[in-house]
Amino acid sequence: MVAGTNLVDKVVDADVLVVGGAGAGLRASIGAAENGAKTILISKGPVAKSGASLLAGADLTLDGKSLHELGFTGEPRDTKRKFFNDIVRQGFYLNNQRLVEVYVADAPKRVKELLDWGIKVGFTEERAIFASGSSILGALLRKAKEIGVEMMDDVMLIDLLTKERKISGALGLDIKTGDLIAFKSKAVVLATGGWHKAYSPNAGPRELSGDGHAAAYRAGAELANMEFVTFCCNVLLWPPKWRGIIFTYILSLLIGGKLVNSQGEDFAAKYDPAIVKVGTSTEWNKSFVSITTALEVLEGRGSPHGGVYYGFGDMAWNEFESRVTRRYPNWKYTGIDFSELGKLLEEGKPVEVGPAAEYFEGGIVVNEKFEASIPGLYAGGECTASLFGANRVAAATTEMIVEGAIAGESAAEYAKKINMLDIDERQVERLREKVLSPLKREGGVKPIELRNRIQRIANKTLGPVRNRKGIEKLIQFIETVKNNELPRLYTSSKSERYNKEWIETLELENVVNVLEVSARSALMRTESRGVHYCSDCPQADNKNWLKEIVVKRVGDKIRTTTRPVTVTKLPLPGGVVPYMEMMKRLMEAHSEIGGHH
Repeated sequence: MVAGTNLVDKVVDADVLVVGGAGAGLRASIGAAENGAKTILISKGPVAKSGASLLAGADLTLDGKSLHELGFTGEPRDTKRKFFNDIVRQGFYLNNQRLVEVYVADAPKRVKELLDWGIKVGFTEERAIFASGSSILGALLRKAKEIGVEMMDDVMLIDLLTKERKISGALGLDIKTGDLIAFKSKAVVLATGGWHKAYSPNAGPRELSGDGHAAAYRAGAELANMEFVTFCCNVLLWPPKWRGIIFTYILSLLIGGKLVNSQGEDFAAKYDPAIVKVGTSTEWNKSFVSITTALEVLEGRGSPHGGVYYGFGDMAWNEFESRVTRRYPNWKYTGIDFSELGKLLEEGKPVEVGPAAEYFEGGIVVNEKFEASIPGLYAGGECTASLFGANRVAAATTEMIVEGAIAGESAAEYAKKINMLDIDERQVERLREKVLSPLKREGGVKPIELRNRIQRIANKTLGPVRNRKGIEKLIQFIETVKNNELPRLYTSSKSERYNKEWIETLELENVVNVLEVSARSALMRTESRGVHYCSDCPQADNKNWLKEIVVKRVGDKIRTTTRPVTVTKLPLPGGVVPYMEMMKRLMEAHSEIGGHH
């Protein structure tokens, strides 16, 4: 009980509470425990078997020279400085260059750790080691157990707890039992990934609903760069059983193929051949192909389900199939049999593909210690802001281990210096009422119906191509949802034990919070940069918009401000440049080392 009340079912004490059971969370828990902190990790799903890391490709990127020194076929002429420059250019110069320095400097030692802890390497490139997500998570899990991290599966973060504007812990919900758990902790590390659930289709797991972003925002922490959402191109849209699977993206990148619109036109032919070459054969294609696909759809030349068509192109079928089956025997990808897809392609039948939300550049504002703007709050991985600027090409898997390690270590150092704060009972009481109210209502708004409507309008108005009118429509919709629909959500089942509809209901407030912040940020940025392409203003405005949009909740209002980009090494460009021209310049400046990240 909290201070003798019956507001919660359990109270758990820790020096450091880590929220998130995938790569960043596991690495943070290791960092905290190794630094002497009593560490508890909670995960909304099974630890190391949920979250985005499990689905990762998974490439670990570092400079080629360091990779070569680790005994792999890295490019020995590469340098950390070249790698730094490429990340900043690929981020359209919006990166916090201090965070990029940390990423580039720490990547080799963090990758070496994973090798020492037993990850299995598949193959390597000039700047990357490839290992499965499960292999990486398995190594991190073994290490975390070895050093005594306490782990709790199936516990959802409800909200952060604060006292005197400092972190005092968090409130969690045990999904299996319905128990409310108060975590008293000196520090909290958020490692909760992205907010894929705002979109459908998306290329992430269903449990990623922006829980960390939203909890940090509600607690008064700053978020930044929330307008930037990477869409993975060429994701399967149809038939429904394959919707959201990235196999065709992998084929287009590694094997080849051709995209056409509903009129059978190779729509890439209308763009600069230099851009098309790099923008279809490397991970630059995520932004270039997603934008060009979305433009075809908006201009009425899309497929019935909102995409375009993928085929094997000018290659002979036998050659195409041979290349596929060498990499993916019997057309099996991640355990799924895609031989039926092979037959469709062989027969020349259209396979619908299009963009799907994959990665979120925006998140919680942190410094080089991965401290947020509230004392006691830390964050690592995809839920943080500013490392990748306006466009990510280097690996999020390296991001999670670099940032997770520092966030955990920093949180443990902080915990050594302060006393545990008491939990505010009034805050817990308000949260308890909010959590239980959908179970008490007998009618109102069904969560699944609301989720589907949110996803449809988010896809339409805050996808790879945006415009002011659409974003304003989304903001009006969100206002209506906040005022009239979230307060009326109800569950058909009243059980507190493993009630998926209840969890969906609780997630929706988080989705709405982060989507609103994203939309308001996108409306404010009157230019096109990175993965934010605005058809109203298709120029990269280096004169006025080389700055980050920072959002903070003040009372019940959203305060939106800007801050200058943090520059340490690479000077910022000037001028106002058409978006495609800016992309071409960045591609030309990009080192030839390290094509696929």
